[in-house]
Amino acid sequence: MSAPQEAPAPVEGVDVVRKYDHSRDEHALKMLVGQGIMEGLARANNKIITSPFVLLPIILIGLVISHYAGFAINSNPLSYIYPLVGPALALLPLLASIEYLQRPAFTARLRKTIGSLDMIKPSVYYAPAQSGVWVFEHEGSVVGAVCLDAGEQALEKLSSVLGEEDGQVTGEKGVVGELQLVPKKAESNSGLRKRPTVSGANNETRSVIARIRHLDVDQPYRKSGVGSELLLTALDHTFDVSVQSPCRIEKVYVYTNPMSVDGDKLLIKCGFVPVTEGEAGADWEDSEKIGLFGWKGRWMSVSRDRWLENRTEILAKNR
Repeated sequence: MSAPQEAPAPVEGVDVVRKYDHSRDEHALKMLVGQGIMEGLARANNKIITSPFVLLPIILIGLVISHYAGFAINSNPLSYIYPLVGPALALLPLLASIEYLQRPAFTARLRKTIGSLDMIKPSVYYAPAQSGVWVFEHEGSVVGAVCLDAGEQALEKLSSVLGEEDGQVTGEKGVVGELQLVPKKAESNSGLRKRPTVSGANNETRSVIARIRHLDVDQPYRKSGVGSELLLTALDHTFDVSVQSPCRIEKVYVYTNPMSVDGDKLLIKCGFVPVTEGEAGADWEDSEKIGLFGWKGRWMSVSRDRWLENRTEILAKNR
């Protein structure tokens, strides 16, 4: 069995999408994934504050406060800001309350994600042939990453060694210990080590789908095409666009982030379409709500043929 090839050394001043190197990219990958989750907290707070159902009562309460506190306009030029004092006083406790109520949900999601099977040791979990992790390197620093899962658990929620509360460890079977990546059907034989086979009839039973588990880009580089480059690399790899023969992977799925700034624009540009209720399986990861307003993402998918069509258009526009 040949040893895995190491990623090439970074070249200063060159922007490149390359394979993930656990020895030097582990911290950057987890930082990007964690940053993507916690940025959603600020966006969720803003969505609540700017909601007409919240903003209008705050203004009315603030005007009442200004009236009874005597914050009226007079001959002093600075008095023109007095009417704003009341709404500001009403808004401050609301800001603190919203942050206090919403933060636990996001920190719990952060802990469960960072402690999940794929983040503990990405180089092991994403080792199967058409799985993978790629990073975008800019001037020697990793500014973006994409993780594509083509394994048997691609559409399922992964176990996590971390609980929702600080200091809480779940001790999920199959995660703690030696990180044996054992399929659910074989958990009773978790003490045995077996080399997976990839030929013959066993190939026919392997998963024909893949999933983008993480696609995260550092904030300053999100409008520079980094996400497009990462997505293009991941989809090209899993769909085997370099060969004309049929590909094992028929579709790639992704569960969207409801707190994303650009929404699903990048995914739609790449050919992703919403998954219908009839297509979604019962064992798929649940569409978990988050935040006080219960925001949810959605499942989207792209087929190989649809990706090849959109890929041609994307490359033509980038020339």
